[in-house]
Amino acid sequence: MPLLFLVSVWGIEVVVTWFFGNQTLAPLLSILSLTILAFFCSPRLILFFTPFFVTESYFLIFHNSDYPLVRSGTVILGGALAAIVSSARLKLGRQHDNISSILRLLPTPWIQSDGTGNILSIGPAMLDILHLQESQLIGTSFFFLFSTSDNRGEFIRLFLDAADNSTSHQDLQLSLTRPPHTHFHSSISPLPTSKGSSVLIIFHPAPPPQ
Repeated sequence: MPLLFLVSVWGIEVVVTWFFGNQTLAPLLSILSLTILAFFCSPRLILFFTPFFVTESYFLIFHNSDYPLVRSGTVILGGALAAIVSSARLKLGRQHDNISSILRLLPTPWIQSDGTGNILSIGPAMLDILHLQESQLIGTSFFFLFSTSDNRGEFIRLFLDAADNSTSHQDLQLSLTRPPHTHFHSSISPLPTSKGSSVLIIFHPAPPPQ
């Protein structure tokens, strides 16, 4: 992938110079390329290819820029920042994997959804209650599976508050919309992931409301 971006920088720079003369874009294109690579490549790979982007930028603008060394030098800074972003992305991904591993071991029923209520993952205990496979529920709306004995609009507001404002809410009354219509005391909490925020809903079985 980095090689593709190197070739793209060269191709775009040649075209721009051909049509617009001294309007050199190679350093900017290199920085943009490194920024994109930060979301797909490891920090080591980004740092390895940064000198190639710097060298390419320098020779592409050497004859058309007053300060080719200074401008191409900015690519070094761009590469360093891209490596930092890549490192943070990988660290967050490892944290998410660790959290997922811990959740899988919990005997308590739980569901993880995205900020709009679409299910991302489900704990084994909840699957036993639902008598369904996880693959059948991924992408299903959480609100389709559960109802609330309280004001439904208020529950949705609290759910969105957890997703958008990282606020936890406890002791919410929920029940399954399908047999066996199990009742739960539930809590909702924000849970960061490598792809953004999510919501973790933990369930504790409760007696039916009187």
